[in-house]
Amino acid sequence: MPSNREYEIRLFDYYGDLLTSHQKEILQEYYYEDLSMNEIAENYEISKSAVQDLIKRCLNQLNEYENKLNLIRMDENLEHILEEMRNENNDLLNRFVKKIEEIK
Repeated sequence: MPSNREYEIRLFDYYGDLLTSHQKEILQEYYYEDLSMNEIAENYEISKSAVQDLIKRCLNQLNEYENKLNLIRMDENLEHILEEMRNENNDLLNRFVKKIEEIK
């Protein structure tokens, strides 16, 4: 089971393009550049609490997108089905798996 941070990064990966450029920049710095909230606050000349609030609001928004669109859940379900198909010793299933993986 992924950690909270891993899930938050996944939310950002799936739905980050729906955020404003400012929101994306801050989440990018927080999750991918591994900057602390203090460092981000200094970079943008805002308070640490403003960074915390922005990250919290963004995560709430990203969670709302997932609750409505279920892209992560559907992808996990698809991956589970593909794994079951890979474990079958069946040429036809293996061809389907390869085709699906090409699309994915």
